[in-house]
Amino acid sequence: MLENYHVSESFKVILDPKYNILANFSNEEFRQIRRRMISCILATDMAYHYKHLSTLKGKLESCEISNGNNFEKLIALDSSCKNNENQQMILDNCIHICDISNPAKNELVYNKWVDLVFLEFFNQGDKEKAANIPVSLLCDRETTNIFKAQIGFINYIVKPYFLCFYNLIPEIEPYIKNIESNLKRFELKDQDSKK
Repeated sequence: MLENYHVSESFKVILDPKYNILANFSNEEFRQIRRRMISCILATDMAYHYKHLSTLKGKLESCEISNGNNFEKLIALDSSCKNNENQQMILDNCIHICDISNPAKNELVYNKWVDLVFLEFFNQGDKEKAANIPVSLLCDRETTNIFKAQIGFINYIVKPYFLCFYNLIPEIEPYIKNIESNLKRFELKDQDSKK
């Protein structure tokens, strides 16, 4: 799991005295920061995407949070375990939504990221073919339809997450508009490619 590697490498850097930005914290503060960092980094693992979304939806419903109202129920600053867990859930979701946010960017930035992501995927697929092992999903440059891949990514991963998160932070509405615009653009590209 790449995320575990990221956690390990992060703390290798932090524990080097030259870069230890946590050196002045108490042991308990260090442990708390470490726990939060690990949780946030692991939240970027797509294997947990639907679990994070389901948990977030459940919390929003149980706290009656909609259009940014009642947000304080999740982040009340007290020492209760429940509120610490809620705070961590919000942090994890913020990191995860940022990690999947390319379709929420303007067209120019999003197009650049699509190009870079598929360059990485196709290079991986080429290496898998050369090693005579099965090619991973979306990594075969000969069979992958980038337009359909982006349409699916937006419809099944990004858009539902942003629409849910909107109830927590309605200020993300401009990003939802970018998602809609990018989705329409890729749908048109897909239709044009069939002509």
